[in-house]
Amino acid sequence: MKTIFSGRQFLSKSLTVAILSGCGGFLGWSQTPSQPFPHLSLGSAAQAQESFNYSEENIRNYARAALALESRRHEVVNEIKKIVGDVPRIICDQPTSFSALPGNAPKLAVSYCDQAKRTVEAKGLTISQFNEMTRRQQNDPRFRQRIQAEILRLLQSGAN
Repeated sequence: MKTIFSGRQFLSKSLTVAILSGCGGFLGWSQTPSQPFPHLSLGSAAQAQESFNYSEENIRNYARAALALESRRHEVVNEIKKIVGDVPRIICDQPTSFSALPGNAPKLAVSYCDQAKRTVEAKGLTISQFNEMTRRQQNDPRFRQRIQAEILRLLQSGAN
């Protein structure tokens, strides 16, 4: 049986992949050949010591947070690109990763990191949970599929 995707389904699926590739640990920009565009990492220092229960609510909260962060992340990356060219890896909980950037770039990074932290927490997750779920979705295809399905559901329903 051949599956046919409509243009909207293709766009939703592409956006889902972009969102998941954009989620790094607690927000750090990185541009490498293996990544289609810079991502944000909310810190790698807090390697979660505990295992989190990934209930459907956790999945929903993660998907909502990722969707909420994506457009602003793109805006900030593009603004910083205008200042520095290639965006270096920026990790929110490591100020030295962006404090030496020229011009207004550090201020943009700090503002985004503050906003991202508030967004993740407003969606019902701790930063540690967000980071752990990001790592898991990067390494566990079945978990990533659960998140992709929830992002698609949110995009299609308009409820994020």
